[in-house]
Amino acid sequence: MHAQKIIVIHPGSLHLRIGRASDLNPITILHAIGRLRKTTGSKQDTNLGYHDTMLPHLAKDKDIDIMQEFEESRLLVSHSLQSHVTQYEERGGGAKRLRIATPPQQIATFNRRSVPEELPLDTSIKSEVAEIKEEEKVESKKMKVNIFDDDILRLNKDERNEYNIHFPMKRGDLNLHSNIGGSVTSVMSDLESIWCHVIEERMGIPRRTLGQYGAVLVISDVYNRSVLRELVTLLLQRLGFRACFLVQDHVAATFGAGLGYACVVDVGDQKCSISCVEDGISHPDTRVRLGYGSGDLTQVFLALLRKCSFPYKECNVEESYADAALINNLKELYCHLNLEVCGAQEKIFEVKKENKRLRYTFQLGDECVVAPLAFFHTELFNITGKKKTVQLQMRSSQQSDSEDCFDAEYIRETGRVRNGRGDQLLDGAMPITGDTPDEELVVVDNFDVDDRSANVRNTDKEEQMYFAPGSGQIVPIDVAVVRSIERCMTEDMKRKMYGSILLVGGGSKLSGFSKWLEQKIILHVRSAEQYAYEVNVCVKEMEASMIAWKGAAIMSCLESAPELWLFADEWQKCGLRILREKSIFMW
Repeated sequence: MHAQKIIVIHPGSLHLRIGRASDLNPITILHAIGRLRKTTGSKQDTNLGYHDTMLPHLAKDKDIDIMQEFEESRLLVSHSLQSHVTQYEERGGGAKRLRIATPPQQIATFNRRSVPEELPLDTSIKSEVAEIKEEEKVESKKMKVNIFDDDILRLNKDERNEYNIHFPMKRGDLNLHSNIGGSVTSVMSDLESIWCHVIEERMGIPRRTLGQYGAVLVISDVYNRSVLRELVTLLLQRLGFRACFLVQDHVAATFGAGLGYACVVDVGDQKCSISCVEDGISHPDTRVRLGYGSGDLTQVFLALLRKCSFPYKECNVEESYADAALINNLKELYCHLNLEVCGAQEKIFEVKKENKRLRYTFQLGDECVVAPLAFFHTELFNITGKKKTVQLQMRSSQQSDSEDCFDAEYIRETGRVRNGRGDQLLDGAMPITGDTPDEELVVVDNFDVDDRSANVRNTDKEEQMYFAPGSGQIVPIDVAVVRSIERCMTEDMKRKMYGSILLVGGGSKLSGFSKWLEQKIILHVRSAEQYAYEVNVCVKEMEASMIAWKGAAIMSCLESAPELWLFADEWQKCGLRILREKSIFMW
């Protein structure tokens, strides 16, 4: 299949990246949809509707314990920064000095006195044209049944109430909930609408011609089989692609980075995922998904800004998508982990509200350093909720599917044992055939199944405790990387993974983040009293958030790619069996 006839889709919790395999870069849009509400026009309808937030929800202010813990953690991190000793060379010779930070009170005093500057609009002619276009946009927006991307960011408070806003993915998985649009059917419908909108409007490909195209879908490294079945059905039957194949994001990242093996650390907007990949295979025991990401970091950064009297007091990231995008941009611009930079720094940003254009000037101190350190001091992330999830790769016995004739649970329920060897089918052995007296056939007892299931649940709980100790505090990203690598089978494998830690994802673009992570991992390795591993964190000279997409595009053009394609007629005829046979990951 030609590269121009292949569409690579990489869905994320915040952004969707999609494009032809022949494109240099993918199209990146907000992975959200606004659906016009069916209202009666009465005043009782104004408070109805459902709106997913762009950023993770903050813990309630009334929860004093969490806010107090956040303040204590902030002080602890701030004091450790102030006592950090840096070396620098002067003309008179080398010297050491303490890192001096500007007191937050001084920064708050400056920010309280800051008054926004109202900027002039364009010339009268351009202004009139702009106003006319804005009116046309508002009118067209109200007429649209579905809105996407920038139209969602432009919504004001009144327009927002006319739509249900859905982000179909959350924390790296489907955004399922009990409210409006929270069912699997609704989420799949949202994905279909968003992807089809980009393909038709941005890529210029009519939907009726998708039967001539193949689709490559980048899926999460920690996956659920039932979700994959729904996604393949979406691609082949609902969108009507000719063929498709699925590739795990970490495997695609190694292809995009040109590495044969790596411990991939993906820092996304709402999750951090880690796994060890070798020769295109992601080892299941090393996979882990942590329930925090760059979006939580944005909330931490905003909380720190507010403690320093952030001058834009009307900022409301819970109700305004434009404000959430603004704070997210400020985080990407100003947050870093370069301890050589200290002291107060003046920054500016602009806010467009209605017909006004305001410029704010404010000061930043160590807030731009403390916020990224939340990845290594996860107590700061408690501001978005204490219960952060840790997800590991589920075993096949935990992902039963009635449509899969080789499903472990299906075999266990329908199989028969002889001489206590009933698990041979599950282990891949050939079934026993031939004439067997009825008295020697024993049906699998339910008690054994329950015991086996209980043992699996206990084992999974112990593995999750490995990444979230008894204290309930989820582990920092550096500890998670070490524990993931330590689950490799051989010492040689561990050595290779420590020497090739690949950092990808949009949240990893902070200046100095890779060096900080490398130093933290080195400290863990040295304190473990094991073999001396060489630690190397790799950062490729390309957009970190696009590495997995580029890798999937490369895979679709390989000589062996024709063997990977799953065609629509095969899916309709064989179902999950053909996906099991053709998947490039361990099913």
